[in-house]
Amino acid sequence: MKTTHALLAALAFATSIPAHAEETTLIAYPTLEETSFTIEVPDSWKMTEAENGGDFFHLDGPTGAIFSFRTIEGSEGALQAAIEDTMTHIGTLFTDIELGDAQDWTPGGLPGFYATGSGKDKDGTEVRIGVAWCALNDGKIAQMWFVSDADDASGMASAESIANSLASPQ
Repeated sequence: MKTTHALLAALAFATSIPAHAEETTLIAYPTLEETSFTIEVPDSWKMTEAENGGDFFHLDGPTGAIFSFRTIEGSEGALQAAIEDTMTHIGTLFTDIELGDAQDWTPGGLPGFYATGSGKDKDGTEVRIGVAWCALNDGKIAQMWFVSDADDASGMASAESIANSLASPQ
């Protein structure tokens, strides 16, 4: 019994110490002048901007995690097409993809949904995959997908933090 109390006390102490948060940069998409949404990105992540309007911006994390995002038209048809396109695209990069049921998600009070699951990359390495869509205040929909090695808890946590930082100006 004393061991259990000692472990609980040690755990409580360890979790009460604030962790050093990594510095972040606010990214406005598609531009600062015409912002549909913003996300907070750790400074250790590198961004590759889209070459054309409507293309995905890509973020590469220091552990190999990837986070991609763009906006699409805010219609039911565009959403259905984007879901199908995302799954087709991810299917060209990964195999054995299994996603769980969609879950409601409300970053910053915005209505959206996400699904997470697993797959394998071209080398057979297990990966964790996430896909998400969220309605924005300008009538568009934010579309995101992210992936990390299955054992990369830090990369997936950073990707989830980026997604949860989503905000849309009024």
